[in-house]
Amino acid sequence: MKHLSKITFFAITAVLLLSMGVLAWNDGTYSGEAMGHNGPIKVEVSVADGLITNIAIIEHTETPYISDAGFEVINTIIAQQSLEVNAISGATVTSEAVIVAVQNALGLTDGVYAGEGEGFGGPIVLEVAVKDGQIADITIKSHSETPYLSDLAFEKIPAAIIAAQTTEVDTVSGATASSKGIIAAVENALGK
Repeated sequence: MKHLSKITFFAITAVLLLSMGVLAWNDGTYSGEAMGHNGPIKVEVSVADGLITNIAIIEHTETPYISDAGFEVINTIIAQQSLEVNAISGATVTSEAVIVAVQNALGLTDGVYAGEGEGFGGPIVLEVAVKDGQIADITIKSHSETPYLSDLAFEKIPAAIIAAQTTEVDTVSGATASSKGIIAAVENALGK
């Protein structure tokens, strides 16, 4: 049992070190918007291989020249592959609106979302809490999985997803179907 705990600890640590706040998104192009200083800012976010590759400003009514620096936050989001970036001084409202618009495009708006995935014994229903654009909590609401056999999946998979900020986590051996059901339910909750 001690050996299994050490392996689990090292696996979670490795995932944390590799991800460092990166959330692997589903490939595609997503639209989002948020209120800027003078009106809505609309963005289009492109994702390839789970990474943000481009953020295009589609429409805005911000003041020319004054707000231009605020749009530079796009480069930081792409470079860091994270929405946990600082606003640009002197164009705080614009840069914060761009960050929120990207969050909205990627479906990471703060809130609590219900999701469902198919486990071994039937549907797994859960809630995912998003806070500050990050997965903060995963609560299992109901399931029909086999007691004891699926317990490790319910313990490890939500913790790994929260730690890595991605659903690209390893399944638990011996509880693969339950693990996949939890992962599918989180993806369903986040609209992925």
